[in-house]
Order: sequence, then structure tokens, then C-alpha cells
Amino acid sequence: LSKATQENPRRRTSGAPAASSLEEEKRIMGALGLVEGCLLAGLAIALFLAYKLFVQPKWPSQVPAEGGDDVEQKNEAEEEDETGVPMTIIFGTQTGNAEEFAEILGKEAKKRGYKPSIQDIEEYNYEDDLEKESFAVFLMATFGEGEPTDSAQGFDGWLKKLDQRDMFKQLDFAVFALGNKQYEQFCEMGKRTDRRIVKLGGNRLIDVGLGDDDDSIEDDFNEWKAAFFTAADKKFQLGANNIVTDDSYTPEWSVKIVEDAAGYSPGYSPATDSKDNIEMSRVEVNRELRQKCINGGSTRHIEFSISDLSVNYYTADNLGIYPRNDQKTSFKLCKRLRVHTNEVFTANSSGRPTGLPKQFSAMDAMLWHLDINNAPKKSLISTLSYYATDDAEKSELKSLSTDKKRYDKEIIKPHTSVAALLEKFQSVEIPFQVFIEICPKLQPRFYTISSSSNAQPGRITITMSVLKGGVCTNYLAKLRPERDTAPVFVRPSTFRLPKQVSLPIIMIGPGTGLAPFMGFIQEFQYKSSKDQNYDQEKGQRMLYFGCRRSDEDFIYKEQLLSARKNGVLDDLQLAFSREGKEKVYVQHLMSKNGPSLYRCLERGGYIFVCGGTSMGREVKDAFVSLVRSEGGKAEAEARAYVESLSKTGRYVQELWSV
Repeated sequence: LSKATQENPRRRTSGAPAASSLEEEKRIMGALGLVEGCLLAGLAIALFLAYKLFVQPKWPSQVPAEGGDDVEQKNEAEEEDETGVPMTIIFGTQTGNAEEFAEILGKEAKKRGYKPSIQDIEEYNYEDDLEKESFAVFLMATFGEGEPTDSAQGFDGWLKKLDQRDMFKQLDFAVFALGNKQYEQFCEMGKRTDRRIVKLGGNRLIDVGLGDDDDSIEDDFNEWKAAFFTAADKKFQLGANNIVTDDSYTPEWSVKIVEDAAGYSPGYSPATDSKDNIEMSRVEVNRELRQKCINGGSTRHIEFSISDLSVNYYTADNLGIYPRNDQKTSFKLCKRLRVHTNEVFTANSSGRPTGLPKQFSAMDAMLWHLDINNAPKKSLISTLSYYATDDAEKSELKSLSTDKKRYDKEIIKPHTSVAALLEKFQSVEIPFQVFIEICPKLQPRFYTISSSSNAQPGRITITMSVLKGGVCTNYLAKLRPERDTAPVFVRPSTFRLPKQVSLPIIMIGPGTGLAPFMGFIQEFQYKSSKDQNYDQEKGQRMLYFGCRRSDEDFIYKEQLLSARKNGVLDDLQLAFSREGKEKVYVQHLMSKNGPSLYRCLERGGYIFVCGGTSMGREVKDAFVSLVRSEGGKAEAEARAYVESLSKTGRYVQELWSV
């Protein structure tokens, strides 16, 4: 370029340069230098753009979420969706499973020629709209022993009150019930919904499906789903020609980058669709309760300050806590998905809940909102296979999503997380925007409060065992007193002391099942200090507690022995399962104390049981046995006696599957 410029013929007038033209030559040379600089700058810009477009891999977050022709195609698809058989899919969920299955059902229904509408039972106007529906599908989870989920309590109560025999005569319906066989009232909420709608004139399309979360609820759902669509297609005369066989995954969310995120504050923010009063509570106490922590075992006593919050509670309510994933895994997953940790996004799903805040950084989504440490469902693995670019990995992922034995062996038993799966299958190029849509959302964990709201109004105490691999328990165990905070809220429980203080109270809670009864003991002590006549009027109070050894995991030992010595407890029965030749549990001690327990029941006593489901079953069987022996009743009569206590609110359980 320089040489060509020097030979430019415009620099000569008549052979040799004249002396008078030197100033002109300098001016021309300056102008050419400017041109040269501009050309060089242009070349540099061109090379940079070429690198950005063709060499540097695009971060998924830099790809627009929607626009141009894509929007027009989407609108055309939405117009086409206006045709089809209307189907209202209604879900009631506690952990997110029912909602996830509702989404899966809706997507397949759309491919088969239906026009699905997905409704959260809490948001759905069932009192006005259910009677007008022609086709509805219910996915109803059961909470605890036959109870509806929090979101479905209103619907359940409303349905029980209806008595119009032909109210739903125009309604074709189906129910898939979600539950856990470790509970006696397995899938009762779904079964009850099915029975009530039939009784009110509804036309059952297929027998109620039963999903067991203790085994493989996804397999149960898929089996029921296949039978459901067979029945529905026949009913509405939809043949194979209506089915869209495209296996590709079509994202439904609009996820966009927040260009000006200067005001964004990292940390936990509640999801925009959250109905809980979630507040950040400071940890005041976090201490070990066990005498010996053998093989990594640990039980923690944690106190949260609520003196400056709007949170209120009653004794033995449940404290909901949103856990946080570990930093290392969250950071690695951001890197794996090629998204900047501090990049901020918004997500919209056309009015459907996203489970995410209004704005969130990629790192906060991983830390607080996405369930990245749990074993992924087969449906999620199937979606990952669509984004695999290597044929061998695509085939392997498809096999994992369809082969039950392989899925159990490689995913469930080793508890392979979605984060670990993405680390293993490197050819999966799933955009961050799609990942946050398909990844299950972190659900709150609930702990029975172990403090009295009267004795300790400014603090909430929980008692928890630290579980190996447990996301929430390990997060809580590491919280530093007077420094760290956690997102908490309160949910009511069924544990309520009778208003009549003269009634006997039987409490059974081995291990951390002791938690609500520590709150009861505080409550007894508080009332005794405020009322001189309280101790004379109170009924008998009996507590059954069990653990492995008295010198290993006898939690709250000093407090319990003191409560017995001071008369706060009239009877304290202790079962140390590993101290004798034979294992002894609380139900064994109950059998030895049959007469006194039966007398309490005959005097109108209340029973409270807290702990694992298997313990709960054996304790109930022990009560049936002692009613038989002490009350002289037949087996069926004794069982009916105990069941009547449950129905009248005198036998209350809070159990969890282990």
C-alpha cells in the first residue's frame, strides 16, 4: 500500500517535482496517511466481526430469545392450535411433580390434536368453571396421610360439600393420583377426587392412575398416560393421522438478557409466582445435639430470628426453608452451559409460572432455583438427547430415557444428578434458556418447629439430622450464627394441643420426631409459669422417645430429664435400640404400658406421633393391639376404634418417608 502510494502519478506535474510544490506534497501525503489509517481500522473491524461471527462460539445468552420470522411462525402455530378438542388439565402439587406431569401431558395432547389448557388448582376458578368444562384431567398429589396439598385444600373442601347428582353430567374426566405407598392413605386425594366427581355425575374416561413416589412415579405416569390417550382418542375419534410425530423439543419460554442490570443485587429472591411470605431470617444458634458424631452423623439445633420480620407461628407449625445448591457445582454448570455467571435474565412463559424471580443472574438461578443436584427424570434425559451432537451420546441418552433397568442402575441408584449427566455427555449443546425451562425447580423443605411461640415469640427453632447428599440439611448445617441468613416461611401443621388442659396427652417421637414435643414442653413450662392453677388442672403427659444409644444420639437429654424431674412430663419412656441384646423401639415400650395408655384414651386423651412412616404404621398397630387386649375388642373393632380417633382429631400424625 505504501509503495503504491509513492508511485501515484498524481504526484507529478512535468517530470521532476518542482520546489514550489513541496508544501502541496506534504498536504497530499497527510491526506493519504489519513486514508491509510481509515483502511487499516476498517480491516481490523472486519476481521473482528468475522471472528465473532464465524470463529468464536456464541454464548447461548447472546442468541436472541425470539424475533423476526420466528415470531411470525410462532403466531401461525398458535393460530393453528385454536383448533382441536378442548382439554383442561388441572393439577394440585406440593413438590412440583404434578405440575411437571401436567406440562408433559399438555405437550403430548397438543401433538395429538387436542387443545390443552393447564391450570393450577389454586388459581383455577373451579366453583364457576368446572361445571362448564366438557373434558378435564386432574393430576392430584396427596400430602401426608390422605390430605390435599396446600394448593388443593379449598377445592377438596368445596368438592366434599357438593350434593348435586348430575352437576358434572356433561364432563368427561380422568384422574392421575400422586402419592407414596409408605403412607397408609396412599394417593387418597386423587382417589377422593375421582369418587366425588363420579358421584356428581361425571363420566370417568379411565380408572384413576396411581403414581408411587417411593418407587418409580414417572413410569407409573407414562403407563397411565398411554392408556389415557388410547381411551381419549377413541372417545373423541382422533386417529393416528392427528398425531404429530416430530420428536424435537420446542421451547415455550421467552428468555431475554437484561441489558442494563446495574441495579441487580445477587442473592435469593422469591419466584414471582410464589404465594408464600418468604423472608430472610438470620441464624442465631447452630449447634450439634449428639454426644458423638459417629460415621459423620449429625443432628443440629438451629434457631432463626424473626423479631424483625412479619413471620408469625404457632407451636409445632412447620418452617419452610428454601435451600441453596453448592457454589462449586453451580459455577461448573454455568461454565458447562457457556453462560456468564453474572449475566442477568428475565423469563416469561405466557402467563404460566416459571418458578423464577422477575430478574435473576445465571449463578443465582443455579444456586437458588434449579434442582441441579437431583436425579433427572427420563423426560429430561430425553430432551438432552435431542441436543446431543454426537450420535453415540445421543443414542446412549435415548437408551437411558427408555430403558428402566439401565435408568435405575446408572441414574437412580448412584443418584446421578443432571449436573453430573451434562458433565459426562459433553456433546450436549443445550442453550441456557432451554435448560432453565426444563430443569425442575428447587422446592422448599419443611421442618416441624421445635419451639413454643409463647415462650419464644422472637425465634423459631428447628431440629434436623444432616443427610448424606442432602441439599438443604448440608446447606443449613454450614450456616454461621449471627452472620448468615436463610429464606424461610411458615406453614400451619395439624399438631395443635387441645384447649382443655385436663385431657391426657400421649407424645411419640423417636429421633428428630421429638421436635414438635420440645415445643410442647416449652409451652407447658410457659403456661405453668403464668398460671398458678395450671399444674393442678393439667392432664397426664406421656412422652416416648427413642434413639440408638444414650451416650451417642440422645438429643435434648438434659432438657428431657429435667422436664420429667420437674413434673412437666408425668412419664418419659426411653428406647435405646442398640444398647441391649435385642433392638428396642418405642412401639415395644408401648406394649408394656398398655393399661396406662388405654386409660388415657378412655379419658379423652390425644395422641401425637411424629417421625418416619414405617414407625408410624407400627405405632398405630401397637395402639390397635393394646385396644384389643385392654378393651376386650375384636381386631376389626379395635382398628375402627383407633381410626375413629383419627377422624375426630385425637390421633394426629406428621410422618415422612425415609
